[in-house]
Amino acid sequence: MKKTIAMLLISLFWFGSVLPMAYGQETLPPLGAAPGERLTFNIHWMGIPAGKAFMESRPASSDQYLLMAGVESIGAVKFLYPIKDLLQAEGNVSAKGLTARYYMKQQQRGDQSKLIEYRFDRQWGEAIRTQEGEEKLEIQGVTPQISDLVTGFYGLRACRGLEPGANLYVPMLDGKKIYEVTATVEKRERLHTPLGWFDLLPVTINVGNSDLFRLQGSVVVWLTSDRRRMPVRVESRINFKSVAADLVAYVDGRGDHRELKEEK
Repeated sequence: MKKTIAMLLISLFWFGSVLPMAYGQETLPPLGAAPGERLTFNIHWMGIPAGKAFMESRPASSDQYLLMAGVESIGAVKFLYPIKDLLQAEGNVSAKGLTARYYMKQQQRGDQSKLIEYRFDRQWGEAIRTQEGEEKLEIQGVTPQISDLVTGFYGLRACRGLEPGANLYVPMLDGKKIYEVTATVEKRERLHTPLGWFDLLPVTINVGNSDLFRLQGSVVVWLTSDRRRMPVRVESRINFKSVAADLVAYVDGRGDHRELKEEK
């Protein structure tokens, strides 16, 4: 179960490493996340409340970005599998898209915690990975298309090529190497969520051959088909176990907001 939950949580921020250079000058501002956007998710395992997650695009400057994401287990799941992760990505905004400079993962599993940092050196095509207790690692072959989990996700949401029928190639840097995965954009559908009805664009991520996940199954992420491309649902069926995350509150950075009303 622990691997299943971890897979879902990672997928919230992962598959967007697809084609971060595929959108142009005029599409970057109107498509995808706006500065000030904050998304909140409830996570369920086999129908049982399992955790909470958030994603946030913090205002920085016209040519800089700061992205945050976090996840934490709750309730009985927290007692069995205490998880609390914080991700942070920083980089540059240009006509070609988002280019990561720095990526940080702060992970806590019960009483154990670790901090992993990546610093991208685009001039030399490498990323420097540091972790306490380990030697500094230089990861080579970091092309402009390769990014971290969080930057990549926001890059995908601004991608003009995100259309039904597209098969997307995913180069991703995480851990100690670069991974290659594929994702398929499915036909549009209308789905009822905790926040109501949305017109959505599902993307199926196939992870069966991934060295990173080493699990059999797939993950589906439903993005709104409007210009915001907000993820409203993530569902993972790994090893016959179902884990899902639903959007329960958002501030979209464009003046709209919605929050799930709790029953009294």
